[in-house]
Amino acid sequence: MNAGAILSLIATVGAGIAFLLMLEEALALQRGHDPLNNGVRSFARRFPRSTYALAVLIGMLLGHLLWP
Repeated sequence: MNAGAILSLIATVGAGIAFLLMLEEALALQRGHDPLNNGVRSFARRFPRSTYALAVLIGMLLGHLLWP
């Protein structure tokens, strides 16, 4: 597996997660429930250092894979 394939896999998984979050939010709003995105947002606000560390790790991984 080369770097392009890994990057493509990461992008596909990210797009799939985003799609599932949007679908869940639409269904939750239709039913009148609290969407999962509110939980994700509150988690990010409750643990800002962990969220920042995760963002740095993802950036490092993508930077490593995209470095020429």
